[in-house]
Amino acid sequence: MAEDYYQRLGVEKSASKDEIKGAYRKKAKIYHPDKNPEDPETARKKFKEISEAYEVLMDDDKKRQYDMYGEEGIKDQYFGGGGFTWNDFSHRDDVEDLFSDFIGGGGMGGLFSDLFGRRTARGSSRRRLRKGDDLRVTLEVELEDIKKGTEKTIRLHRKVKCKECGGSGSKDGERVTCPQCQGAGEIRSVTRQGFQQLIRVSACPKCRGTGEFVKNPCPKCDGRGVQEKSETLTIKVPPGADNGTILRAPTKGDAAEGGGREGDLYIYIRVKPHKTFKRSGNHILFEQKVSMVQAVLGDTIRISTLEGKVDMKIKPGTQPGQEYRLRGRGLPDGRGGTGDHIVRIDVEIPKDTNSKQKELIKEFEEIEKEKKKGWYDKIRGK
Repeated sequence: MAEDYYQRLGVEKSASKDEIKGAYRKKAKIYHPDKNPEDPETARKKFKEISEAYEVLMDDDKKRQYDMYGEEGIKDQYFGGGGFTWNDFSHRDDVEDLFSDFIGGGGMGGLFSDLFGRRTARGSSRRRLRKGDDLRVTLEVELEDIKKGTEKTIRLHRKVKCKECGGSGSKDGERVTCPQCQGAGEIRSVTRQGFQQLIRVSACPKCRGTGEFVKNPCPKCDGRGVQEKSETLTIKVPPGADNGTILRAPTKGDAAEGGGREGDLYIYIRVKPHKTFKRSGNHILFEQKVSMVQAVLGDTIRISTLEGKVDMKIKPGTQPGQEYRLRGRGLPDGRGGTGDHIVRIDVEIPKDTNSKQKELIKEFEEIEKEKKKGWYDKIRGK
């Protein structure tokens, strides 16, 4: 059986983020390719596996979805239906911080360069490509839609890379080192307070944190590298989705100015209240009215489900509030199981009765009294 994310890092499900980070640090040092010169490819594979686990378990939304739907649910919602790639790894800066004690000595620099496509040695000059902003939309679906899953279309207005300059913002592709931050992408200011000094670090306003400056701006996007666009997207809603289920569409967020990876689009599912059914987890609750005669004598009644009308037998002597359970007619739970359709019986008492009905009811009452009397006499030995 394949290891789950918790087993990959060697932590319990109740582990805190500090414990997860510490476990990842230990594992990453073990699987650093430089420490495994005889089999660097296997080491890289293991490093990627633990990084995937770290990416999911350190993110509250991803962790919640993983605990509910497992690895397949995570792939569908966050990794575009495929496997984890380094473009999905949003904790790159965290990793650099974790290994800052031996970055620059050749430890992780080469690995990060291969994985993330950027240099990480201290003091090196590099262009800081920012990730674009993530976008969030709410998608309303009907209860019937999530019985088997469905596809919905949404209209989205977002920033995309300028086609004219390919997102660079430059007319001729030339970029120069930012004169204000000298390529660092950030501005540091020092404020002294007595014997203490406060260092503030902020993104450079001239290059917007990229470390580079466009000399000849693209006329189509005014040097921003992005343009506004409206488009229609098709969203796959998984079976059994609930309120708060979050779907992720990679790279469908805003493009970053000056280049860099697009942000992601997060779709928050809202299930509309149903006029007939109520939901309890993956079970469907339904209240069915029956007559007093049906409750007493039993009957086969026709009831509504998410899949249409079905016949259901009620037993003689059915009591008000008694529940009948139709197995497997509820909603999928994302792990191969399905909830039930639970029918709660509501017995209708007639409001208007004629003389004949009243006479029969009184006769029924007398018979019940005789039954009880006979029961008492039997107990007392008469």
